[in-house]
Amino acid sequence: MTVLTVDGNQKTTNLDRIGKRAKFRKDTVFNNIAYVVDLDLLSESYRRLDGNKAIGIDRVTKAHYGIKLDENLQNLLARIRRNAYKPQASRLVEIPKEDGSARPLAISCFEDKIVQHAVSKILTAIFEPDFLPCSYGYREGMNAHDALRALMKYSNQNLNGATIEIDLRKYFNSIPHADLQGILREKISDKRFLKLVEKLIRAPILVNGKAALNRVGCPQGSIISPILSNIYLHYVMDDWFNKISQAYLKGRANEIRFADDMVFVFQFKEDAEKFYEVLPKRLEKYGLKLHEDKSSMIISGRKAAEEANKRGDRLPIYKFLGFICYWSKSRKCWWRLKFKSRSDRFTGKLNGLRKYLKENLNEETHKILERAKKVVVGWVNYNAVSDNARRVNSFILLSKRALFSWINRKGGRRKMNWEKFGMLLKRINYPNNFKTISMFATC
Repeated sequence: MTVLTVDGNQKTTNLDRIGKRAKFRKDTVFNNIAYVVDLDLLSESYRRLDGNKAIGIDRVTKAHYGIKLDENLQNLLARIRRNAYKPQASRLVEIPKEDGSARPLAISCFEDKIVQHAVSKILTAIFEPDFLPCSYGYREGMNAHDALRALMKYSNQNLNGATIEIDLRKYFNSIPHADLQGILREKISDKRFLKLVEKLIRAPILVNGKAALNRVGCPQGSIISPILSNIYLHYVMDDWFNKISQAYLKGRANEIRFADDMVFVFQFKEDAEKFYEVLPKRLEKYGLKLHEDKSSMIISGRKAAEEANKRGDRLPIYKFLGFICYWSKSRKCWWRLKFKSRSDRFTGKLNGLRKYLKENLNEETHKILERAKKVVVGWVNYNAVSDNARRVNSFILLSKRALFSWINRKGGRRKMNWEKFGMLLKRINYPNNFKTISMFATC
């Protein structure tokens, strides 16, 4: 964290110091870090938070909290220091999923978000040096494209191996608090700080108008949940897999994990079978369950894909980070892994856009076009990966058709032809061409 002094120079913060100690002395057990939650850290957390996010049950926005910012932060820090801070209840919002179920998101009050952000920064400083390269989610300098790139690299190395896709059943809402606290105590012995973490993960949740303590899991939507989920899976899965792959498996074995989405790539099928057999027991030991309907072991590799093709067959596909992973021939006629956007998410995003347009027939045209443009640009920036150009071009074209139909349905205006519509889109720099993000690892 960077803090400037009065003369404009940078100063080393308490967070910087514990981060350096955690990085260069990994055996350190931190016994006095509650003091790191100070005014500088709380002020920085306030500044970092997005004021446009959903607000909590107290209806306090970032702008409203900032009217008396110094007074509010002083009061908040005093309550934290004397152990009188108590998070308010979070409200739950159900977000529909592709399979028809819903994902509950917890919306915290703004002041609680400040504390969550501050504590997550401290936990990140302490535990980030321990995380392995196989973990890509919620880490600075790493993203989903890096995970996909690693998956392609490891998969293409194998001739006749196996891939295991893993889905955990309601992972975020299943993390046992006692086991999580036990893992935190391996690096932190400061009881005041651990008590503050406990308050945040046990913060009450509003269900049917009544507040009830959260007794298990780290609800999605909470700012502190990503780092806690990474810490838990680092110890339960990443570190464990790294050790057993070196000690008990014959060939190469690689893990690619983005939050709770995991894929394991094995050089030999026998190693994959051994791992897949013991995995459920490992997860159950730590209170987690394998979603068997969404998890599977798949034969994979260049030679395996070629042999399947000779039989008139294809290797099974699997899903990872919004993409279908499948084997196909390259331009040079050798078999490799490829990615294409999932059909359900492709359709779902377009249907969401059409629904939004239908509900806003009376809105000003330029405003709707700008909002639609943001949606399309966001989708394209994520999905424009190697081998996926056809899907991306289709998405852009279908989004244009949806907008064209919307404009011509608006009342009180003459019909617009496709040529004039194209000129209108050009004026707002609506996406037409795109830069493909390479999925080929450079090292």
